[in-house]
Amino acid sequence: MATIPVRTEIVNKLLDTFRGIDEIQTVRAWTAPPTDLMAVELPALYLVEIAPEEREISNRLAVGRMHLLAQIFFKTTMLDQAETSFVDIYDKMDIVAARLHAIYHTNVGLSKNGLVNIVEIQYDRIITNDSVGVLTSTFDVEYRHDRGNAFS
Repeated sequence: MATIPVRTEIVNKLLDTFRGIDEIQTVRAWTAPPTDLMAVELPALYLVEIAPEEREISNRLAVGRMHLLAQIFFKTTMLDQAETSFVDIYDKMDIVAARLHAIYHTNVGLSKNGLVNIVEIQYDRIITNDSVGVLTSTFDVEYRHDRGNAFS
């Protein structure tokens, strides 16, 4: 019998896939971004749940829908002491957004009892000040397992 719930397995697979993005140095889940971004290697991705999970029953399957946000912090001029233009930062954000897009559309190779679906919702790119840029990606993950057995 499996010892890891399907939901946890999906989140772990997502995190492993995010770690495979060459442009991202740090990946963390379920924690708020640190206030001191000098304490982690940037770019840093933080995965958080932004709304309560939705649950429903479909025949003999339980269906869960997680509403997630990936926030990626990039260093700009002040943190790296280099002459980096805002255009360069937006280009880096676009590259990471394209990598996330590819991950979402391949559904990170997950399959349990049928469909696991990842739906992109929105991307936002902002430069918060002259030292940090933030790419935000919101997406939903729908997964299924046997009704009454979240480990199946």
